[in-house]
Amino acid sequence: MTDIDNWVWVVDKDEMCCRSPENNVTVKMEKEGEKIRGKLYDMPMELFGRIAEITNGERIIMQIVKTAENEYFKFL
Repeated sequence: MTDIDNWVWVVDKDEMCCRSPENNVTVKMEKEGEKIRGKLYDMPMELFGRIAEITNGERIIMQIVKTAENEYFKFL
C-alpha cells in the first residue's frame, strides 16, 4: 500500500464521488444536513484485509476518506 497522501484521485462531480483507480477505492460524498461527507463505498477485500491487520487500521480508513474528501472539495 502506498502513502495515502500520494494516491491519485479522480473526481466525479456528477456522481459525487472520488475514485483511486490505482487502488480500486471509491469514496462517495453524501449530504448530511448542510454538510457533505465522504463514505467509503468500495475497496478490494485484499486491501481491506491488509489495512485490518494494522493496529491503527480504522484510522487509515478514516485517512483514506478524508483525503478523498479534500480532493473532492478542491473541485467544487
